[in-house]
Amino acid sequence: MINAILFDMDGVLCDSEEVSISVGVNYFKSKNVNITHDDFLPHLGGGERKFFEGPSRAKGYHLDYDDASNYFKNHYEELLNKTKPALPGIDIVKRARKAGVKTALCSSAPRWKVLVNIKAIGLSEDDFDAVFSGESVKRNKPEPDIYLNAAINLGIDPSECLVVEDSLFGVRAGKKANMRVLAVTGTESFDKLASQGADVIVSDLGAVGSFNSPEELDKIISQDSTSNADGILYGANYIVPLKRRMSDSFVEKKMEEAASYARDHAYAPYSKFKVGAAVLSAATGRIYSGCNVENSSYGATICAERNAILHAIAEEGIIGIDTLLVYSDDDPPAPPCANCLQVLAEFAKKDTKIILVSVNGVRKQMLFSDLLPNPFIFPSVRK
Repeated sequence: MINAILFDMDGVLCDSEEVSISVGVNYFKSKNVNITHDDFLPHLGGGERKFFEGPSRAKGYHLDYDDASNYFKNHYEELLNKTKPALPGIDIVKRARKAGVKTALCSSAPRWKVLVNIKAIGLSEDDFDAVFSGESVKRNKPEPDIYLNAAINLGIDPSECLVVEDSLFGVRAGKKANMRVLAVTGTESFDKLASQGADVIVSDLGAVGSFNSPEELDKIISQDSTSNADGILYGANYIVPLKRRMSDSFVEKKMEEAASYARDHAYAPYSKFKVGAAVLSAATGRIYSGCNVENSSYGATICAERNAILHAIAEEGIIGIDTLLVYSDDDPPAPPCANCLQVLAEFAKKDTKIILVSVNGVRKQMLFSDLLPNPFIFPSVRK
């Protein structure tokens, strides 16, 4: 049951991200540094420091963060007030509380900016049960701290919280907090939001519709998909629950694309045998890829399967593997090596799906239990 909605601000309630980028571009221009609009996009949603330091690092510019922050604070509000920043559907904030659903604002932005944005869209702090900013936590998004802090303060279990986000950092933070995530398109594409594990994707908050209780809201969020099997959406206003929408064929297609892309980046100067792999996290539905990396010291060589698993662990911590897809030159495609099977045994279940695909399109599918009946694994962690 959804008993609390935790809203991000920029790109969800307030159309302020383009304003932020404009101020950022102008700041770097004043320093004679050529940082463009698109240079900021990968760093949205992670707070002001990431917003400025990300593009600076990429361009090799030594940033004076305090100077940048002061410039932003002195120019942001004036530029924002020249726009109409309220996004469609923000009346959900007041409607939720009337329906008995608690609300919190959870923005990575500094508190002064949060208050400026609230005022600009016609809301106030009193319209939320709690307001949290980037100063509320030590670790900002994509870490889950701000959302977990909100749940604790509201007295709501994380499993009963719905996070509303528009950025990839924000979606990842919500999933790491073990909350359901409703993602709003606009800042990021539908497929990118889906790849980060969003449970529901909407065109804007107006798509959620009316509800008079937590039970009614839960039914809306869990409704049947309105998209076709390939993820093409029809109509301008949509709400798409991903677990119902993403057929096995759609997920496998995305995994194959990720594994193929990873294979293109494989480092195999000795064997000339390139492999890409992708794993599907059982917890979040996110896809992680990896390629094989060879080394003249054989012991330092790593297979694509293990590389993908390490990528997943680095992002999520301990994971369960729903599906593994391996993409290689082998025809027919060969199964993972013994070392990879040993690592897989730590994170896979007997019914974990294994898909082997060759560059020529030959495809084999099996269960993990079919590959190696008795891999060594400590009894305490056997699944």
